[in-house]
Amino acid sequence: MWVESLVREQARQAHGLVSRSRLLDLGASHHEIVRRIETRRLDQVHPGVYYVDAVARTWRTDVLAAVMAAGPGALASHRTAARLWQLDSIFGNVIEVTVPFNEEPDPHGVIVHRTRRANDGSEVEGIPVTSPAKTLLDLAWMMPLRTMVKAGRSAVRRQLTTPSDMDQTVRLFGGRGVAGTRKFRLVVGFVADDRSGSVSEIDLKHIVFDAPVPTPVQQLRVRLLDSSNAYPDFAWPDRMRIVEVDGFEAHGTPEQLQKDLSRQNQLMELGWEIRRFTATEIRDDPQRVRSEVVRFLNKPFRAD
Repeated sequence: MWVESLVREQARQAHGLVSRSRLLDLGASHHEIVRRIETRRLDQVHPGVYYVDAVARTWRTDVLAAVMAAGPGALASHRTAARLWQLDSIFGNVIEVTVPFNEEPDPHGVIVHRTRRANDGSEVEGIPVTSPAKTLLDLAWMMPLRTMVKAGRSAVRRQLTTPSDMDQTVRLFGGRGVAGTRKFRLVVGFVADDRSGSVSEIDLKHIVFDAPVPTPVQQLRVRLLDSSNAYPDFAWPDRMRIVEVDGFEAHGTPEQLQKDLSRQNQLMELGWEIRRFTATEIRDDPQRVRSEVVRFLNKPFRAD
């Protein structure tokens, strides 16, 4: 017999969803299920997966419905997993799931990746999902390197994974026949070696390293006049040049601003020339930033 309170409680625990098998376990009959679909008291999202208006329907409702419909072992993956983990630079409402090879039909409107390899599962808000590191590996074949580095950096910054975990993931799940393995290894290297503290610094790093200028030293230790140390973002000691991100984190309070100005003045007294770029111009006009970096570094060699 259909017990409304039990059905709604089940739905509240699963983003408003309940499966046919679960309804039968709760005592509902086939006739009761069909009747409620006909009277629109149940909304069939996929065959055997229903939405009950116990909670508001959201994108996460549709993601969990796709996972439930895809069959045993299914996990939200790729771009969907990246959004669930809130990784930087991965956006959109596309729904992707990864499932073992089985006889289940593909859920309508869902991108299904089938695999014979083992998967690394986790959970976000009750939704089965690939682990952060496995999500990054899955994305590597479809996303630009710069996007992948941002996403990897954000995963490490938010303590969702570590470079060591990422390296272990590529050894377990990557390798020959896995698209994106080579790029993912580059990402692991960038994330492990990157000493930058913000997404803007990562963007600037790509601009600087792509520009026709000598390779800079990151976080070079410079002894200041007051015996403290400065660690500029990018430095060229032979040219006494520094390029930095002028971000909010650098001087978000009056005290930080004063400290930053003192540091900059001391660097200039020591003979360093400094060029700073805001996070906004790095993001919105990278080509201009690149050109300015080139001019700044090549200035001593340019004819007047």
